[in-house]
Amino acid sequence: MRLHLAPLLPLALAACHPSAEVQHTQPLANLKTYHTVGLRITAVPQAQGQAYYLETAVLDRVHRQCGFESVTRYGSSPADLILDLNVTAAGRGGSGWITNSNLATIDTLLVLSDGQTGDLLGSARIHGQSSQMSINNNNPEQQAVDVVAQTIGDMLTKSGCAGPRLAKATPPPPPAPGTGSAAATGSGSVSTPPADDHRAEADKLSDQGKDRFRSADLNGALALFQQANQLAPDPRYVLNECLAYEAMAKWDDAMASCKEARGMNPPPDLAAKIDHRIELVKNKQ
Repeated sequence: MRLHLAPLLPLALAACHPSAEVQHTQPLANLKTYHTVGLRITAVPQAQGQAYYLETAVLDRVHRQCGFESVTRYGSSPADLILDLNVTAAGRGGSGWITNSNLATIDTLLVLSDGQTGDLLGSARIHGQSSQMSINNNNPEQQAVDVVAQTIGDMLTKSGCAGPRLAKATPPPPPAPGTGSAAATGSGSVSTPPADDHRAEADKLSDQGKDRFRSADLNGALALFQQANQLAPDPRYVLNECLAYEAMAKWDDAMASCKEARGMNPPPDLAAKIDHRIELVKNKQ
């Protein structure tokens, strides 16, 4: 009897190599104008050990692949780009009918924020997996961590982190009283928009939503962004809704929210951000 083993060869070779699956968002944002990075890692209880190794691996990878002036742990020094990396699950052995004690997996959500404004910039889900064979007694958890760190470095590189840093464009100053759209007609008096009594409360809800987003509570974040916009409609809140849908891989909802934000007459700098987001989402639909 002749055994045909050739079809099994690709499967065996694939099982020998760690892998990572990026579920969405490449690139994440435009990072060319960011100079300093702060990395913050949170993890579910069963993944605390992996979180320590993951922090070290990501700091090293970003430092080597990107052109940032400094890459440090969050809080150790001021940073204009914040990376929140949430370890949402980790395990050994796999699941289902067939298990493998050499298989380690780690699931993460990476969230990027502007360290100066607090604005959300983008996110990506990354599933890291070790090889399914024992190779030179390598630790499977370390293999899974290393491939996640490598994937983050590659994504940031595609987002513009490599090379010289660029200066951020300075937003135009607000129009002087009595000029532009606020100018009076005829009598010389200046018209002012009605007081927005709910703006402070809406901003608070939006900030709470950002915190939920950074901690991987995407449904909670989306609900808060929607509440903020209902209280005081604002394209910033709707853009955050777009980002939340994007993190959930709900591309049609993300596109609808981004287009809604674009139609709310945002200022030029925000309009540019929304246009960039629309292009990123378009490539994922």
